Amino acid sequence: MVFVTLFTRLENVHLLKDVGLIPYFLCRDYGYACTMVTKKNEKEYPYLKREVKGLSIRFIRGKGAWYLIRNARRIDILNVYHLNLQSFVNLLIYRVMRKKGGRSYLKLDMDEAGLERLLKPGSVGFIKRRTMELADVASVETKRIYRVLRKKYGSRILYLPNGYFGGGDEPQGGFHKENVILTVGELGTEPKATDVLIKAFVKAAGDRTDWILKLVGPVAEGFRNPYPEDPRIIFTGRIRDKDKLNGLYRQAKVFAFPSRHESFGIAMLEAQAAGDYLVSTEGVPAAKDIIGLTKAGRIVGVDDTNALAGALKSLMDSGRDWDAEAVRIAAAVHESFRWEKLVPKLEERLEALTWSPS
Repeated sequence: MVFVTLFTRLENVHLLKDVGLIPYFLCRDYGYACTMVTKKNEKEYPYLKREVKGLSIRFIRGKGAWYLIRNARRIDILNVYHLNLQSFVNLLIYRVMRKKGGRSYLKLDMDEAGLERLLKPGSVGFIKRRTMELADVASVETKRIYRVLRKKYGSRILYLPNGYFGGGDEPQGGFHKENVILTVGELGTEPKATDVLIKAFVKAAGDRTDWILKLVGPVAEGFRNPYPEDPRIIFTGRIRDKDKLNGLYRQAKVFAFPSRHESFGIAMLEAQAAGDYLVSTEGVPAAKDIIGLTKAGRIVGVDDTNALAGALKSLMDSGRDWDAEAVRIAAAVHESFRWEKLVPKLEERLEALTWSPS
């Protein structure tokens, strides 16, 4: 089975996200012949040598549409990402030129704003709706959006949350949690609400010096820490070493993810796989799905500094057994959100698909 992921802006980091891991597990566990088709956006892709060994990349210079015109009949399953004009063009070309039995898979990576744009009248909404109709199967990451799309598009919609990668066959254990609140992401950007988190932490901690806030990731140009002199607030910068980052997840008791909007937020899974208690917002639909399974989290309103501070303070004051709870949280995520558990659901749907010319 020839499975091609057409994603022209692939970088090395994408190989350990859904873009790379879905084809990797289809290749490793089901014998699919998987290829990533992309422009060469980095000099090297080191994850290919160990983490996703066996996955192949084909570099192209032109547009993905030209690649499809030449190769559509060689592809059994075409995989594209996001509900945009590029996906519309690629799926349309494939629909016209594919061989009998060819199938297409659209991974939406959709947030609430994306859902609104899909349903909105006008030319933009029309193209997005037509793109949905061109896909034989389209997966969405959160249950709320899945329910809306399922009513409109029926069985072609698949609920497939994002997953996390690593950790082996057993959930993490042996925790020794510390008084650390952690966040990971593109700090200081509008979606991440980093300023809200910092203000909420200072309000929650008050005069206490036994808790610290660690912020991991690059900082957007122009962002200003509202409390630059507070030694309890630590910016680590970007951490590319996965083992080092996992060490921070394992250290933290609480993972704060106060985003104003997100399509999913894989960092939440990585944190809970390491036993962190999750605090997020109503702007992150996946947080509700994750907490629904782990039973270890709280949701507050978007930009609600007081509510976020209240949630953090109650956790700081909590007498809970953090290490024991971490074991339970990690086990729940390991059972439900590893890619090894998720890809079989997709593979089953792909195998069940039949196609006839329309």
